[in-house]
Amino acid sequence: MNHDYMAVVHCRDKAWGQHALTRIGSIFIATTAVGISVPGHWWIFCVAAMTIGWALEGTFYRWLSDKIDHPEKLDLEDLLRIKRLTIRAIIGLVALYATPFLALAFAPDPGPSLGLIFACGSLLVICGQHVLDRNMVYCTLPVITLAVILCAFRLADGWVGYLLGFLAFLLCVNTVVLTRASFQSSEDLIEAQGKALRLADELDDRVVQRTRELEEAVKVAEEANRAKSRFLATMSHELRTPLNAVIGYAEMVGEDVRSGDLGSTEADLEKIRNAARHLLGLINEVLDISKMEANEQVCRPAHFDVRSVAQEALDAIIPLAAASQTQCELEIDPTLELLAFNDEGKLRQCLLNLLSNAAKFTNKGTIKLTCRLGGKQQEWIAFDVADTGVGIAEEDLPRIFLPFFQSDTSLTRSVEGTGLGLAISHKLSHLMGGDLMVKSSVGIGSTFTLMIARQFVEPGEAAVSLPAVPVTN
Repeated sequence: MNHDYMAVVHCRDKAWGQHALTRIGSIFIATTAVGISVPGHWWIFCVAAMTIGWALEGTFYRWLSDKIDHPEKLDLEDLLRIKRLTIRAIIGLVALYATPFLALAFAPDPGPSLGLIFACGSLLVICGQHVLDRNMVYCTLPVITLAVILCAFRLADGWVGYLLGFLAFLLCVNTVVLTRASFQSSEDLIEAQGKALRLADELDDRVVQRTRELEEAVKVAEEANRAKSRFLATMSHELRTPLNAVIGYAEMVGEDVRSGDLGSTEADLEKIRNAARHLLGLINEVLDISKMEANEQVCRPAHFDVRSVAQEALDAIIPLAAASQTQCELEIDPTLELLAFNDEGKLRQCLLNLLSNAAKFTNKGTIKLTCRLGGKQQEWIAFDVADTGVGIAEEDLPRIFLPFFQSDTSLTRSVEGTGLGLAISHKLSHLMGGDLMVKSSVGIGSTFTLMIARQFVEPGEAAVSLPAVPVTN
């Protein structure tokens, strides 16, 4: 469709646009010359043909422009119909304009000479403009050919007249050759224009795509910058709190030692140890995420018991959950083989992060840890951590696994932590050959599903056979 459309536009712009004044001016001059120099009323044929031709040509030009100036309204069938009508219109106009030249072959001198001159001029017009179709010249040429041959034949008597007629015929044959060559050049030009337009469209699409990608990258960078700023603000508070506790209780212990009253020293030292452990946990989280960003974390698989790891992780957060009157439950699928081959330490860290988050955001509710098989080939072990806590807003779900991201709700700001636990767990899950997913509704609760490979295999290594163990509950 693009090629046919461009061919019609090219014909409209070149044949009827750029060369219209030249063609009409030539017809007007020919009519004037006939009226001045040829005796009789032969000029009437020229004036009639010129007037009718100009009227029809102007009407068709406006109709064609109206059609092709709105390509979005054209389908392939409409375009082919317009192309056929355009070819027929050109054939009819050529026959109309050439008829007076044919009539001049029978006029007194210098009628045949004028007819031959202007008919040859029409042949030049055909060579450059009648290129809408490869075979179009065979339809536009007959009337002009006849006019050229008859006018040439009338210019001399005897064998000279026949010779001039034959030469005129050869001129028409050359016109066919030149017209077909011109058609090929026009086709090449249209093809080049089409290719240029396609390349321009592709370039525009690429520019739009790259612009969108750049805008997305800028948004991500801006969000990361804001997240890091929030993280630094949070960390400054989180690190100062246990550090101030260590300094404060250390000063109290020093005063007790100087005064000789050591009754509360043991309790103060325990508080110092707890604050130091909390401070160490915060620093470890920052170091962990830094190692992951630098791709320095590796998986160290070993055989371990799934139930033991799950029970230990749940037992570790029971005191935190009890403080908010939250019940903790553990459920293990009876079909789950309890022996796995993966990184036990990283699994424990992920479960502690997920369970601790559930305990922080759940009040007088329930936390349930479920262990089961997952995947089409049961190649994964799935750990579902479901709580009945505050839930997560839908707009925050796509970003909760990003490093340094924290929700801006007042409840989150009132809960201690760096906000790196989910980001660390998400990266560790990938390191263990699995994934971390979440489903949540505000006010209803959240369910985090941690998937790890049941039998971890490094790329390029063979799988390690798991020892046979009985299936238990």
